Amino acid sequence: MKLTRRTVLKQLGALGAAALVTRGARGVEPTALDRFGGLKSVRFDASDYFRIEKLDRWWFVTPDGNAFLSFGLNHPNEDYITQDYNDEFWTKEFGVQNISDPGFREGFVKKVMSDLSKFGMNSLGTHSLKDRFGKLTVPYVQALFFVKTPYWMKPTEDKFVDVFAPAFEQQCNRIVHRVIEPRKNDPYLLGFTFTDCPILTDGDATAQGQVPWGRAHDTLPTWPRVLRNLAQKSPGKKVYLELMRERYLNIEDFNSVYKSKFSSFEDLLSAENWSDVLKSTEIDDAADNRAFLLKIIDQYYTVACAAIRRVDSNHLIFGDILNAQTGTPDEVVSMVSRHADLVAYQSYSTYDEHSAILDRWSQLAGKPLFHADTSFCVPYEQMPVPIGAMCTDQETRAESFLDSASRTLSRPDVIGWNWCGWMDMWAAWKSDRQHTGLQDPFGRYHEPMPEAMADFGRQLYEYGHGDVVSK
Repeated sequence: MKLTRRTVLKQLGALGAAALVTRGARGVEPTALDRFGGLKSVRFDASDYFRIEKLDRWWFVTPDGNAFLSFGLNHPNEDYITQDYNDEFWTKEFGVQNISDPGFREGFVKKVMSDLSKFGMNSLGTHSLKDRFGKLTVPYVQALFFVKTPYWMKPTEDKFVDVFAPAFEQQCNRIVHRVIEPRKNDPYLLGFTFTDCPILTDGDATAQGQVPWGRAHDTLPTWPRVLRNLAQKSPGKKVYLELMRERYLNIEDFNSVYKSKFSSFEDLLSAENWSDVLKSTEIDDAADNRAFLLKIIDQYYTVACAAIRRVDSNHLIFGDILNAQTGTPDEVVSMVSRHADLVAYQSYSTYDEHSAILDRWSQLAGKPLFHADTSFCVPYEQMPVPIGAMCTDQETRAESFLDSASRTLSRPDVIGWNWCGWMDMWAAWKSDRQHTGLQDPFGRYHEPMPEAMADFGRQLYEYGHGDVVSK
């Protein structure tokens, strides 16, 4: 019988949680998986670290040489259980006096590992503080913020660093030494993401209200506009000038576009803070910015990847998590994929809403895709504006999850699907946009989400390695 998402939901409702735990009627048995969660029946040569291979589809390959798909959890962090409204509850739950007691962290780690098992997940996503867990024995992704320009940080212009300057290489080396050096021989490390949804284009920087994937913000700066305003001695300004010389026959043509009054290109080079770092309706600089952005990204990845590879040649480079909901240009995807081992992306939407983007990005990159962040949510009194595509109730949420996760991982070009997040973030902590979890801040699970996820986790390799989902 072909297993559809609606069939799974009906079975969940009929059987209940206890039956799901004991029945073992579908899915891969634990003995069919290696110590990393890889599928033993799909074999490759063994190596010491995770890598990527293409057979009938794209796969992660475990260090033991078995095919692996990532079904991961984001945001399992102690912050979620140390708020004023729930820290006392969790100290009692863990049998300690206060949150600074070493036993509190031990309790936190046990809770997260127990939840991973309950949810049928086999990995930890990029959004968690891995040093809190000690030695991990589940596959995980490590974040590296070489540049701090994600939309949700509302970055100011000083965050858009000059990647052409020696100081940027030094910054990358410091981060690599601090974060990667201790992990370079870890077999459970899948690889490294860079910035989570960086501000790259005007689409990323445009003012927005509350949206499913992030907080409201006014119009933000962009990298090309910041670097073109640097001082004459700045390497980035010199790169910008040479590009403008290539794109314009003379300074008069440049002045006509930018409504400026430079007497020469040398005059432009010496001009500091000569233009707005925000988009202006009066200046049509989109084509110039895109051309400059590609040079910036190329340099950014060249320097950052070289810094990683000088220390760690073992693990995968995921690159930035690209925002699939803000019109990331094809040229940017192609540029990123030249340097990274795969294309990581975020989309808080239904599968139907972003499947065409995946088709195009897969063709452009010629590399596998990794859905690094997504969720569906149900608002309630303490979480009035949660992150995620809105659902009316938990049953609808579970069906939406199964539809999106199963159809995404059934694609031969997708090798991972990560859920945001672990536990609800109440408005008493963050008023403008709350992360949504699979349980409230006191560990009460949002049924039937855990059962739906556990059932999906058991069938992960059936979805990813068999025609069992109706499209």
